[in-house]
Amino acid sequence: MDAAGEAALDDLRREVRRLKDIEEIKKLKARYFRYVDLHWWPELRGLFTDDAVFEIGESTSGPRTADEFVASIGRHLGEAMSVHHGHMPEIEIVDAETAHGIWAMFDVVEPSPSSGYPVLTGFGHYTEDYRKVDGQWRIARLRLTRLRRSVGGDVIEGAKVGGRREFMEPW
Repeated sequence: MDAAGEAALDDLRREVRRLKDIEEIKKLKARYFRYVDLHWWPELRGLFTDDAVFEIGESTSGPRTADEFVASIGRHLGEAMSVHHGHMPEIEIVDAETAHGIWAMFDVVEPSPSSGYPVLTGFGHYTEDYRKVDGQWRIARLRLTRLRRSVGGDVIEGAKVGGRREFMEPW
C-alpha cells in the first residue's frame, strides 16, 4: 500500500475509534440513568472518576465527591419511584482520554406517600466531562441545569421565558 493509502487507513481507524468512544459514552450515561432508577448505588458509584466534580444548583447537600453524590442520591431517592431519561447527546471527543457531552434530560421523582415530600418533575440538561480510566470511560464532571422544574405541581423554575435563554458550555 502506498503512503496515501496508509494515511487514508489511519484516518479511517481514528474515525472508527472516535465513533466507538462516543458509543461507549452513550452506554455510560444510559447506565447512569438506569442505576439511579433501580437504586443500584454501588454500580452508580463505579461510573465516576475518583476525583469527579458535581454541580447541581438545586442540591441541598452540595456533594463534593462521588461517594457523597451517590449517598445523597440514595437518601433522596431511596424510598421514591423515579424515572430519568437522557436524550439527544452531543458528544465531543477531545482526545484519546477526554471528552465532553451535553444531554437533554427529563425526570420525575415520586416520593413514598409517607415521606411528606412532593412529586418533582424536571426538564433540562446534563453537561459533562468524561475521562478514560483503566481503558473505561467515566464521568469526571457532572453539571445539571434545569429549564423547568415543578415541585408538587407548582412551577418553581422556568415558568417565564423572555426570549433567548442562557446556556454556558463549561469547557
